[in-house]
Formats: sequence, structure tokens, C-alpha cells
Amino acid sequence: MSKSKQIQGEEKVCKKSSLLSDENGGPLVEESLLLGIAVVTVSIVIAVILQATGWAQEVVNGLLQLLEDSWSGFTDLFP
Repeated sequence: MSKSKQIQGEEKVCKKSSLLSDENGGPLVEESLLLGIAVVTVSIVIAVILQATGWAQEVVNGLLQLLEDSWSGFTDLFP
């Protein structure tokens, strides 16, 4: 192997290792990932809350319907 090819090979290795050790973009990537996780988490929490309130609304509607049916049945007893 000639000396110039060996030097070129070493330069390529140095460029690759310097590229891998370059951490200038690291904080940006980290912040982006954290923001993405936060958005997903908030979306899940909102979905759970909406589902729980929807379930509670159905229960209240069912109880009100039962009360209305009971009242109409009670008033039908007295002509």
C-alpha cells in the first residue's frame, strides 16, 4: 500500500470519527424528542379524560332516564 493511500484512508477514518463525536446537534435532537414525547403524553391524557367524562355523562343520562321512567310509572298509578 502506498503512503498516499494510507494517509487518505486515515483521513477518512478521522472524518468519520469526528462526525460521530460532533455533539453540536445533540441538544436539538434531545429537545425535539422530549417535545414529541410530551405531545403524545398530553394527547393520551386528554383522550382518557374525554373518555371518562363521556362514560360519566352516559351514566348520568341513564340515571335520569331511569328516574323519569320511574316517575311516569308512579304517576300512572293515580288516574
